[in-house]
Parts: sequence; structure tokens; C-alpha cells
Amino acid sequence: MKITMTLAATAALFAGTALADTPIYGSWPPASDYLNTDTLPKAFAQIEEETGGEIQWELIAGGQLSDGRGTLAAVDDNLMQAGLAIPVYTPEAMPSLTLLYSTVVPGDDPVAVAGAAVQTLFLDCPECLEEAKDNNVLPFGGFASASYRLMCTKPVATMADLKGMRVRSTGGYGEMAAMGGATPMSVTLTEAVSLLQRGGLDCLMAAREWLQTYGYGEYAKYVTDLPLGVSAPAVGFVMNRETFLDMTPEAQAAHLRASALVTAKHTIGNYVLRDQQSFEAQQAEMGVELVAAGEDITAMVDGFVEADRARLIENGKQLGVSDPAALLDTYLANVETWRGYSAEIGTDVEAFSAKLWDEVFSKVDPGSL
Repeated sequence: MKITMTLAATAALFAGTALADTPIYGSWPPASDYLNTDTLPKAFAQIEEETGGEIQWELIAGGQLSDGRGTLAAVDDNLMQAGLAIPVYTPEAMPSLTLLYSTVVPGDDPVAVAGAAVQTLFLDCPECLEEAKDNNVLPFGGFASASYRLMCTKPVATMADLKGMRVRSTGGYGEMAAMGGATPMSVTLTEAVSLLQRGGLDCLMAAREWLQTYGYGEYAKYVTDLPLGVSAPAVGFVMNRETFLDMTPEAQAAHLRASALVTAKHTIGNYVLRDQQSFEAQQAEMGVELVAAGEDITAMVDGFVEADRARLIENGKQLGVSDPAALLDTYLANVETWRGYSAEIGTDVEAFSAKLWDEVFSKVDPGSL
């Protein structure tokens, strides 16, 4: 795999037939993000090995080719062959994925939520795959972040503290922020940086690891000690469908295995292990403090899933999902199944990747995608 970090790399977009052998992944997170330093290099090396060097992905990081909101269109148009897509950034494009991603699953088990999201997407939601097909993409590499926390420029322990705060929150977290009396702001991870710098944000609902990766820890010094829940799938390897279908069966199988690896590696490596490690580093190096959560804000979070169901169903209908209640029920049932698998997997990336292959991707016909 070749990693390119300079603007000159955009010339590769016009390399003509070279794209067949060197497809391009345009990554909008910063070059230092775990996706770019660890997850994708490992997945691309695996693809190169399994295809005997036939396919060598090139990674262009730092948003040089597209930002978060433009990634889906850029992959659809084949300006780049893959990227990272967050469904709620373009909600009308893939409504069923948006509904899944907008569902805040209680607790702090990213492995269970990621596994359930991938299974639902590929085995239990034909509508999801049709929506992806309509956008000329394949939703590979879906992962779950760590349970979000509330990270603010001043301590927030109670509902009274939260009231009136401007909070970066997307999907279901936006509704949670509103329920807490805050003003939700649906901005991307990179947009939030400049807003914090200018005083345009008071808080973020986000993974603790982002205090380091995106530099939020310089401004958001107070983290409320309360898991808000987990959402998925962020689509870590959204791939141009025509590029995939033009590959040999062996290469297609290699990409399905890489999809499982991206899910496993990024969920565990970044959002289970690194999330805690980077948070501890931010406490030591940046003076980030942990704030004990009060009873009223804890009760609001505990009751959120039940209170939010009606909104999710109505939003799903407005987006055009045929049966949002059934999709939610299937997804949450899969979460419970995967909680059992998660207990066995622990933090073993290879075990998680193998389980995804056995339970999901081994059952997928590449030609049907």
C-alpha cells in the first residue's frame, strides 16, 4: 500500500487505467488518525498479499480529495474509489443506514454494536443494500465508535449545567442534547475544531479518543463521566461498486475479508483500546478533567432509548424507510446476539474479524451486491 500525504498526489486521480491496479482511498480525517495510521494500512496490506500484488490501494489522507460530507458523492462519481462515509452527513442518500446510525444503543460495547450493524446491513436489510446500489457504492468496513461522552469547555454535571449549551451532536445524540435542554449542532468532526477555537461550541458529544486526534482537548477540558451510548455503522471502507464488480472473484473475496478486518481493527484498536489510552494521556498532558455525573442527567441518559423510539420511527418514515420499526427491532435483536459474541471476543481483533466472516461475509454473494 502506498500512503500519500501531499497535494501532488491528486494527480493520481487522472492516471487513467492505472486506477484498475491502484485504486485510491480518499480519507478526510487527519493523517494522524488511527484509520490512516493503523486500520487501513493493515487492511490494504492484506488485500495486496491475498491478490498477489494485483491490487495495491493508495491512501490519500487529510481531506485532500474530499471532506466528510462530500465523500459519498466522490466515491459514487469514481473520483476516488473508497473513503469514510458517515450516514448522517448525507441522510437522504441512504435512509436505512441513517436510521441505524441514528440509533443510540445503550451501554459501552462497541464490538457488539459494530457486529450487529454489519450483520443487519448485509443479511437483514435488503433495502440498505439497494440504497447503497443507488449511490453506486458498497458499505464495507462499518465500525462502531466508543460510547460517546459529553466533553465541554466548563464542567457539566447536571441538567441545569447542560441547559442552553451549544453541543456538537449528530444523529440520535442531537435528540439527546435537545432533551437535556441544550442546542444541538450537527457539524462534522473537523468543522467542530474551528467552532471550538472561535467559541462557537460549548460541548461535544464524541468519543474520548478525539480529544487527542482532533485536538478537542485543548478547549474541551471537562469530560462528564457518563457513557451516552454507542452508534454504528460509520462506513469505514465505502467503495465504488463498479470498481468492486470489475474485480476477479478472488479479489472480491479479498475485499470482503478486508471489510471484516476494518470493522474489527478500527472498533477494537481505536475505540476500545486507544480510546482509554488517549484519554488518560489527555488527562496527564492537557489537564483534561473527569466530572461526576449528577442523578438527573444520568436518569435522562438511562431513559433515552425508550423515549427516542417514536422519533426514530417517524424520522425513518420521513426519510422513506419502508418499515423503520421492523428494522430497529431486527437491529436491536442482533445487538443482543452480538453481546454474547463480544464477551467471547474481548479485545482480540483477529477473533472479531473471523467471527464477522463466519456470521456475515461468508454468507454474502459478491455478485449480488
